Amino acid sequence: MNPRRIGHSFEVFDTIDSTNMYAMELVREGMAAHGQVFFAHAQTQGRGQRGRQWWSAAGENIQLSIVLEPRQLAASHTFRLIAAVALGVAHFVEHHTHPGWKIKWPNDIYWGDRKAGGILIENVFQSGQWRWAIAGVGINVNSTHFDPGLPNPTSMALVSGRRYHTEELGQSLCQFVQQRWLQLLEPGGWPQILAEYNRLLYGAGQQHRLKQQNSVGLYPIKRVNEQGLLIAGSLDEYQFEFGQVEWVLPVAPAL
Repeated sequence: MNPRRIGHSFEVFDTIDSTNMYAMELVREGMAAHGQVFFAHAQTQGRGQRGRQWWSAAGENIQLSIVLEPRQLAASHTFRLIAAVALGVAHFVEHHTHPGWKIKWPNDIYWGDRKAGGILIENVFQSGQWRWAIAGVGINVNSTHFDPGLPNPTSMALVSGRRYHTEELGQSLCQFVQQRWLQLLEPGGWPQILAEYNRLLYGAGQQHRLKQQNSVGLYPIKRVNEQGLLIAGSLDEYQFEFGQVEWVLPVAPAL
């Protein structure tokens, strides 16, 4: 197990293109180390899932990237890391605000039907071995006004009614992710993480509209399986890979 804690090196940038891009460049140059964290008050090219841009008001929110060395994990177990980091983030926002946060599959952080954060993990494989993972985390902290193009944003400040010191919060977040990282590496840790992930799964036990290509269907949301597939349906179960379907908000009434 790598003895370096997540956040042992916490480097802060006033402005950078992208903390994930910076961390990945260090990986390519052989200068990265497990547990390094890069925090930015502003990003000019912040990225979200599937090539989307992550928009954030300068100085208001958490934008950071964590360097992880997952050599003890199988190359086929990338969802395990996604789930572990998402749990760490979910419990972090809960700790600093109120209970009731959810994880929208696979890795968005929600309060009610509103998104407060997201996670982007980029991986490096060499000769079939999982060598590096860069976990980018974006969380709306103090923002109360958003780009009108964002469909359903919220922030920790809007949930709690208070403002925060973002750098201090970023360091606190490292502790929560460290806890889940250690749990993931423990024997029997993964089943516990998956069970808790499903306990916090957004939409679980409810019917939800999912869009697949040009068709929208109403599906009871059940769980996420070990491979990271979303399991939905009533009599017939459907398994969806990430990117195969889109959520259509808001959630329909519970069953």
